[in-house]
This record gives sequence, structure tokens and C-alpha cells, in this order.
Amino acid sequence: MADFAAWIAAQREAAIARGGKPLTFVPSDDGRGFPYAARRKRGEIINPLTGEVVTGCLTISKLSDQLGLSSQKVTDALDKIGAVVRVLTTKEVPMICAPEVTKPRYERVPQATREGVEDGLVIPITFDHGGRKTQCVLVTPEGQAAVRAALTEQMKTKGPKPRKVETKTQVIRELLAAGHSQAAVVRQTGWPKQTVSRLVKTMESRAG
Repeated sequence: MADFAAWIAAQREAAIARGGKPLTFVPSDDGRGFPYAARRKRGEIINPLTGEVVTGCLTISKLSDQLGLSSQKVTDALDKIGAVVRVLTTKEVPMICAPEVTKPRYERVPQATREGVEDGLVIPITFDHGGRKTQCVLVTPEGQAAVRAALTEQMKTKGPKPRKVETKTQVIRELLAAGHSQAAVVRQTGWPKQTVSRLVKTMESRAG
């Protein structure tokens, strides 16, 4: 218990040092405490583990719009840095041919990990949406920076993706250099004869 109290105290001090605000507890009618940050403004989100009040958070979709990427790629980056995991969920959706009848639709939804919340990368919030509880993952400014760093590192590792035409040209060049005829290239690659012939002519014109 003493170790846990010391850990809580250390977390509180670290959160305040980063600019967070301490929490106070306001008793409710049923006797349970509710975490409350004094003078909390609109847009300030409470980290449920550290007690830090964070501003500048973005949803995954909003961050995707800023980066000009799909939500899938941003979620992949969050998954890579350990901030979220994809959890298989199901939702009842109406059938196209019979809207009064529903069927289950399965999808993998990102959920914040405890490590991601403790590190101040993401914060989970729950809100009412159409009468049902919906959970959303907010990416903190630190998490946004980590996502950008992960995406930059990924681009450095992969490098620019070659275009299909460039890839085919390279394959044809290597096969021809190995002594294969155009007919053999067509048989080995399965590409149309016209495509192979056109690319070979382009290669010859550039070489000339």
C-alpha cells in the first residue's frame, strides 16, 4: 500500500510539473466521489490515470484530416507506438433489402491502452450517441507528436513506393538481360503481349 501511495504521489507531481492541474473530489448524492478540476475550461480533458488536465486533444479522424491520411493509417501508427489496440466489436445494422431486419456487422475498433493513457499519449472518453454509450479515443498533443514521428520513421524505412509501370519495366529489363525473349517474358509474367511490347519499345527508345 505504501508503494502504491508513493507511486500516486510521483504521478501527481509529474503531472503538475507538465502543466496539469490537481484533482479534488466533490461528494455526490450517492456518496461516491467524482473527480473535479477547479476552473476547468471547455476543451480541457482529464487524464483518468495521472489526473492531468490536457488541452489540444484531437480525435483520430480529426488528426487524420490534419495529416491528410486515412484513419486506418493513423490508427496503425497509434497501434505501433502502443497507444491503442484494435478490439473486435459487433453492431446491428439494417439490411439493404429489408431495413426492418438487422444483421451483425463486425469491425475492429481502436481502444486506448493503459500504457498509452499512463504515458499521456491518448485519453478515452465515453459519451451518449443515439441512446447508446460510445467510447472515443482522444489523441493528446504528445500523442500527436509521437504519431508524426512514427509516420516519418515509417516513410524513411519504406522509401517511396515505385509505380507499377516502373516495377514492370524493371522486371522486363532483368528478364531480357538474362537472355529471355519477349515471348518468354509474356509467359513468365502473365502480362499482356501488347503491354510487354510497349514497355520494351519505351526502354529501347530511352536507351537510343
